[in-house]
Amino acid sequence: MPVTIQGKVYSAIIFDVDDTLIDTSKSYDLAIKKTVRYYTNIEITDSDINLIRFTGINYGINNDWNVSWLLIQLVKNYPKEQWQTVLQTGKIASIDNQTMEYIEMQDFFQNLYLGKPHFNGQGLIDTNEKRLYSDGFFPKLQSYEVKMAVVTSRPTIEALHTLRQINNLVNEFIQDDLIISIGSKNMAGEFIAEKPNPAPILECLHRIQVKSAIYVGNSASDYIAARDANIDFIQVGTSKINRTNTDLTYIKLNNVNDILAILG
Repeated sequence: MPVTIQGKVYSAIIFDVDDTLIDTSKSYDLAIKKTVRYYTNIEITDSDINLIRFTGINYGINNDWNVSWLLIQLVKNYPKEQWQTVLQTGKIASIDNQTMEYIEMQDFFQNLYLGKPHFNGQGLIDTNEKRLYSDGFFPKLQSYEVKMAVVTSRPTIEALHTLRQINNLVNEFIQDDLIISIGSKNMAGEFIAEKPNPAPILECLHRIQVKSAIYVGNSASDYIAARDANIDFIQVGTSKINRTNTDLTYIKLNNVNDILAILG
């Protein structure tokens, strides 16, 4: 039978990856800190990163290259007490990821995260990430008649590496065609927009063809994407999220394993 959560029946559960299934505080976040330090000689904090992720949604901050870029611009041009206002008022120009400066920064970040050469086993993706779900989490969900899918803002090659090679989730628990990531294309062959745009969740719903689904994520971008795709949302972790649609179910849990405790 499908899963029941707080009295509602779901035929599919869609998961975010970063800080939902996988702890990236020592990988992506460390890559951000090292990148900003390289370009500014300034040490930034977890609070600085969280400020960007909460306030800079219009800059596409579900992409950590953009988070790094914004922090570099803020450090170079504004005192810290002005950062929130600068982000809220859009004083920093929209990010152009085709400039030489951005591409150079992106390459530096990727060499830290993936290793140099990439996927040599020495990148932060291999050495500094850990699972947030228990050994029994996916087998328990698999015992229900519920489809499982992933919508992530990781680039496709990174998403498949961590979900398949490192964590052995692909095909055993999640079909590879039910992983929507940066670089995924829709049926028309067009690249699918990133969260907080609802497009990747809508594409996922189109592929799994179910009547009811719920999205599990940790960030404001995850919530906005789920809300605008008109599906219910489970927040895991402690990120600050402002809800703007109280018609949809919104559940807040400490971590992804707590989902098992609320299954009906």
